[in-house]
Amino acid sequence: MIMNLLDATVVNIAAQAIRADLGGSHASVQWIAAACTLALAGGLLTGGRLGDIFGRKVLLLVGAAGFVAASLACAAAWSPDTLIAARTVQGLFAALMIPQAFGLVRTSSRPRRSGRRVRHVGPRDRPVGPGASIVAGLLINADLFALGWRLVFLINAPIGAFTGYRRRHVKQPWRR
Repeated sequence: MIMNLLDATVVNIAAQAIRADLGGSHASVQWIAAACTLALAGGLLTGGRLGDIFGRKVLLLVGAAGFVAASLACAAAWSPDTLIAARTVQGLFAALMIPQAFGLVRTSSRPRRSGRRVRHVGPRDRPVGPGASIVAGLLINADLFALGWRLVFLINAPIGAFTGYRRRHVKQPWRR
């Protein structure tokens, strides 16, 4: 969830740096920002249904791996068109990932508390926007390894690697 929320914010912060580096029109900058969201919105129901069919954990990991791979493709983009295409793929993998997160939280919580747990997973009451803005600004201005705006996409690699981390099974006494 944090990767998707972070990406939606940092792209808007990095938009001018992206345009300065890759060129393109103002419309292409808007498409770079909107491509992921449109693909996510279009594939969200299908992603949820695929999680029901093939299993939520599997689809969460596939979605996270694909999202990270698409983020790496975004960082390697050489034109606005390739960045728009990579952002579209990123949105499609987010559509696989996000419903699984909500579904896993719902099924791993006690029935009486599942609604409250799902509410806490979402962006409400979270400082994601300001925090992501600060992170994006620092990454662009720091220009580590002369990567500039590309770091805002590369930040997903360590977050995605953490997603694949598997901890021991926690017993759930309310399940039989």
